[in-house]
Amino acid sequence: MLNMFGVDAVVAYRANRREIERRAAVGAAELSDRRALDLLMNLPLGVAVPVKSLSEAERRRLKQLPRGSVSRPDGVVVRQATQPIQIDLAVVPGRTWTETKERAEWFTPFCARAVLLDGPLRRREDAAMEADFYGIGLLVTTGSNVEVVVPPRPFVRRRYTAASWQLVENAYRQLSPSR
Repeated sequence: MLNMFGVDAVVAYRANRREIERRAAVGAAELSDRRALDLLMNLPLGVAVPVKSLSEAERRRLKQLPRGSVSRPDGVVVRQATQPIQIDLAVVPGRTWTETKERAEWFTPFCARAVLLDGPLRRREDAAMEADFYGIGLLVTTGSNVEVVVPPRPFVRRRYTAASWQLVENAYRQLSPSR
């Protein structure tokens, strides 16, 4: 169980083993600062960029980047860091459709989402119609079984942002046993 935005959720994710191993090998520091992530997103992965081509503000920020996120050979900077995991689905547990749906909506810009309701669902048809409209999966526990009333709509990434990378880093920190 992770806590993101103050919301407890179970996530389905895929690990980027190459990045996780790279970070371990170089002793990379934690990536959590949004401004650092913003700068990293503006640097192509694995491509040398002349430091002179960066703005003065970017050069100042470059000096503050966490260990292992870039290399700096001979007047260039090469971004090394990328996202260590990809979150595919966030499942938010709860007791009522309306309250749980509102908490699940926090994940809308980042991944597919679903609610898992514990117990009977009131106004089932209305909830199913609303879940389908918003693309939120609707799962209901009945005894020891989980019924998929509405499957979650697949996530389509509209843009890459420092906020989405920061969410991934936060989840990775919570999922990593060694952290």
